[in-house]
Amino acid sequence: MNIAITVEKAADYSIVNVSGKIDASTSDALEDVLVDLLGQGEKNIILSLKDTVYISSAGLRVLVVIAKQVYDSGHFCLCNASDNVLEIIEMAGFNVFMNIYEDLSTAKEKIKAD
Repeated sequence: MNIAITVEKAADYSIVNVSGKIDASTSDALEDVLVDLLGQGEKNIILSLKDTVYISSAGLRVLVVIAKQVYDSGHFCLCNASDNVLEIIEMAGFNVFMNIYEDLSTAKEKIKAD
């Protein structure tokens, strides 16, 4: 299964929508998009996992890399994760240090509040 990544830019943040599987064969594409956004000066990124059906350890690595890069300067959060994807993220313990929101509107509100 291929991955589809789209980016929606707003004034205060960028939304990265991912559909498909984030695994060893697709995680580099996601990382490239996220790193490119940071390189363009984006400080706040919302990763919408609404149509993501699976995330592997390679995908989790991308989340850590990006979270570290924006830790002091902005926000990187996840939203709309399916129960399956959320379970994988929680089993890895990422919910302890990552902001994970149930839906996109909550993620937007949290970024605007800071």
